[in-house]
Amino acid sequence: MVTSTGDQGIVSNTAKRLFGPRRLISKVVLLCLLTFGCSGGERKPLNAKPVLPVSGLVHVDGAPLAGVKIIFHAKTSDPSNATLSMAKTDAEGRFKAWTYQADDGVPPGDYTVTFDDQSKTQPHMRSSPDLFNGKYSDPKKSEFKVKVPESGEPIDMGTIELKH
Repeated sequence: MVTSTGDQGIVSNTAKRLFGPRRLISKVVLLCLLTFGCSGGERKPLNAKPVLPVSGLVHVDGAPLAGVKIIFHAKTSDPSNATLSMAKTDAEGRFKAWTYQADDGVPPGDYTVTFDDQSKTQPHMRSSPDLFNGKYSDPKKSEFKVKVPESGEPIDMGTIELKH
């Protein structure tokens, strides 16, 4: 028969093995490594280009529209170091372009800008049909251009007026 003192000895030894100082230290170290390794810190490729913030406002039929997808197409690009810069309008029609991480900007160069109305995209969908019916999505036909210099002040593209 085991006495209450015997039970404490078993629990105490088990607790030492599971939660002893060595185990506790190794668990803390592992947790720290996982936290820093999985953090959302800056993640840029080794050959990342410098970027300059680019923002603006999109009005569709005279009013701001959320969910307009904006893509910046480089006029010249190096296939070995190509980038994709894009943005999406918020509820007020505002956008901030990003290339490597949220709102960081666009690399220097000359760009043609295209627009897709994705305002009806459901949360579980990647995209929906372009509600502009392709009117602003062809970079060869787009009249919207922006030049991003090597350095300087952030670029505000102002209000861009589009129609359905």
